[in-house]
Amino acid sequence: MTADQREFEVVNISEIYYGSGSHPNRPAVFRADEVWAEIPEYSKLLELELTGLDRHYHVLLKRARLQFHGALKKLARRDGYDMIGEIGSVLAVGEKRASIPIVTQDLVDILARDGRPRKE
Repeated sequence: MTADQREFEVVNISEIYYGSGSHPNRPAVFRADEVWAEIPEYSKLLELELTGLDRHYHVLLKRARLQFHGALKKLARRDGYDMIGEIGSVLAVGEKRASIPIVTQDLVDILARDGRPRKE
């Protein structure tokens, strides 16, 4: 595929949470802060104002990351996305300007279905 035929381009690699490369074929984007907020372990880190020096910080963060990345993997497999990143990290380019799905609610729903109750 030539540069003129590419439909999508990564503009901020640091905000890509699933997938790799700079020109995905089927990307999706989401609001990471909204997804993290649905993970009880992450909310607890914030609520208790824990830092890397606190005893429980790394345990809670590891659990939260496993849930976060697990939801990303499930969504990617289910819907065929080859890259998922923060809104604005991937842009549509070229003549077609294909749309990029926003999957924030899909990720929240996956977290809820996997036994993590939604935060009130």
